[in-house]
Amino acid sequence: MGKIVEGIKVAAKVAEIVMASAIVIELVGKWCGKSKTASVETVVDEATETD
Repeated sequence: MGKIVEGIKVAAKVAEIVMASAIVIELVGKWCGKSKTASVETVVDEATETD
């Protein structure tokens, strides 16, 4: 019975790590999306200023 409990604890820790990394990946994706949008807006602004 002790090995089952230990296995469940290990599985819970692995699940926690997987969820945390999924959240980090999602946040990085959102951050990169915002920076790409900002850089596109900068290029558009520069193009309209030169005309």
